[in-house]
Amino acid sequence: MNPISYIIYWLTGIPESTARLLLTVILAYVVANKYNALFVRHPKEQTTTNVNDRNFFIMVSGLGLSFFFNGVYIYHSLLTVLISYAICWYVGETMKQRLVAGGLVWTLNAAWLLLGYYFTATDDYDISWTMPQCILCLRLMGFAFDYMDGSSATPSPPSTDTLAKNPQPMSFDVDTPLYTFPAVEQVVAYCFFPGAFIVGPQFSFSLYRRWIENPIYLGKKVTDWSETVKGQQRYMVRCVLLAILYLGMQQLVGASYPSSYLLTSDYQNLPFLSRCWTFWVTGKFIYNKYLGVWLLTEGACVLFGITYDGEDAEGRALFGGLANTLPLKYETATSIDHVIGAFNINTNMWTKYYVFKRLKFMGSKLISQGASLLFLAVWHGFHLNYFITFACEFFYTQCESVLRRRLTPVVGPLIAKNHLYAAIAKVLAWILCSMTLNYAVVGFDLLQLSKAWTAYKSVYFLGHLAIPLIIVGDKYLPRKHLVTRTKEKKLA
Repeated sequence: MNPISYIIYWLTGIPESTARLLLTVILAYVVANKYNALFVRHPKEQTTTNVNDRNFFIMVSGLGLSFFFNGVYIYHSLLTVLISYAICWYVGETMKQRLVAGGLVWTLNAAWLLLGYYFTATDDYDISWTMPQCILCLRLMGFAFDYMDGSSATPSPPSTDTLAKNPQPMSFDVDTPLYTFPAVEQVVAYCFFPGAFIVGPQFSFSLYRRWIENPIYLGKKVTDWSETVKGQQRYMVRCVLLAILYLGMQQLVGASYPSSYLLTSDYQNLPFLSRCWTFWVTGKFIYNKYLGVWLLTEGACVLFGITYDGEDAEGRALFGGLANTLPLKYETATSIDHVIGAFNINTNMWTKYYVFKRLKFMGSKLISQGASLLFLAVWHGFHLNYFITFACEFFYTQCESVLRRRLTPVVGPLIAKNHLYAAIAKVLAWILCSMTLNYAVVGFDLLQLSKAWTAYKSVYFLGHLAIPLIIVGDKYLPRKHLVTRTKEKKLA
């Protein structure tokens, strides 16, 4: 137990592990500020710092923050990084078997993380060494894939213009393949990057290398230095204020709606509609704690400058390159696809880039999507509710497709004629999407199947029953209207 976080727990009542997590993220701001003071200079100023100095600072400070959070359990992270690097060096570089090296790194990190879950898991959420280890697991798996992808002949490095035009987000840009084997100190610094090692965001080693080699905003266009710095500060303050808002609401309001309350007799005795409302609010606040922490970590990454994504058409600096959540888009989402693009963005992109797209050979998007969600469930741990939650996500996306296909021909003409109908349709879609999300996440948070059963039974499993009702109904309800619409489009 960390003595500093224990004092915070004693003074505020915030759980020690939560206080330790938040304090580690806050200390990343201190590190970022010191990094800027030591190494970031105006482009017109001559600098005497070099890549090795900057990388050494990141490596040492990252290891220091990891030790602050993990204590002696930092050895788990250190061993997996060093063993993974040794595998790539010996099997990939010496034996020239990059594919085998990548497979071994994947196996090592998956086994280490899952064994960690097996020996440390309890019936409640635990903030322990497995939290940063699960982030590190994906980081090293992605590194292994990038190393495997670099087995072909070395091409010319992509230009800044090519990177800017690439449709991929900057976290996994066109330059991810590693054609040359990096130094161990750069890999360690990348894995322990102070603003991202504990809860993300995920990004490629190539992005880190580009940043460490170009400390002035990754070498991208900077029209006005002072305005860019101000834009960076404004964006960082925005992240911090939003994080305070979400975490403050979680502490002030969300604490009154823990998922454990859904298991009590007091809740079970409420009227049905009151139970539904409480269920919805509980699910909503389960998400809020993730949003708050991700926004806080994003602010630290912004202060480092690694999130700089160039300038928009009007010359304004963009610093949302590694945003892990888009609060406005998330809060107004009217479909599961909108949520996927606004919640845990970089992990979703990591899965799309390293799992979904690599299953293209299977010839089915549904199979690739199902396998990707299965991978994410396993990555979270052994609790059966993880698998049920991600299965629900898979089927909810299918249900959305059915409803969209069925309702669009009927509702579309009405929406086109009247703006009021369009607004009503959007509100209804938001309610349905919100209910779906908040319903599914309750089981995720309760962990144990018996607890989830008790909670869902109180609302008669409505969210689960809707899945077969929609999918089976789509097969047997008449499709005459849909066929007619399809023929009309073909004739047009």
